[in-house]
Amino acid sequence: MVKIIMATLINKEQQLTDIDIDSFEKLFVNKIPTSFKTHYKANNGGTPSESDMEKGLWGLPICGFYSIKYGKLKIENTITDIEFIDPEEKKYGTWAEYEFLPFAYDSGGNPIFLSLRKEDYGHIYLYAPDGKNIFSISDDFEDFLKRLYQPQLSE
Repeated sequence: MVKIIMATLINKEQQLTDIDIDSFEKLFVNKIPTSFKTHYKANNGGTPSESDMEKGLWGLPICGFYSIKYGKLKIENTITDIEFIDPEEKKYGTWAEYEFLPFAYDSGGNPIFLSLRKEDYGHIYLYAPDGKNIFSISDDFEDFLKRLYQPQLSE
């Protein structure tokens, strides 16, 4: 029998209700993608387990996910800390507060965010604020999740 082994998040915060998610969504200029809301309803923040990292179950170098409403590393605080995104590469344009949704971070603490602007709605970027560099990661949140979790087969 073949079994699929998937990575899991640990150290998650309190589970969100539909009311929590609806209230959170009202902060932003556009609706949040359904796949994002579904993920956060099941996983409010969290970090990859060390054993899953060692097994190679993580396809992208994510150190953790910010949480919504609960915990110390909240998306709400991260947005106000960043205020706006203005990369050196002008082809990307800029993001005003609440046009971006920082939901994860890499090993350098750089935020990974979901764009909520009309022109690139749903696109996922990594932003390195110190160097004002921006990197495209995925076309949408579903693609991001597929790249993030590397399922392995076990017999």
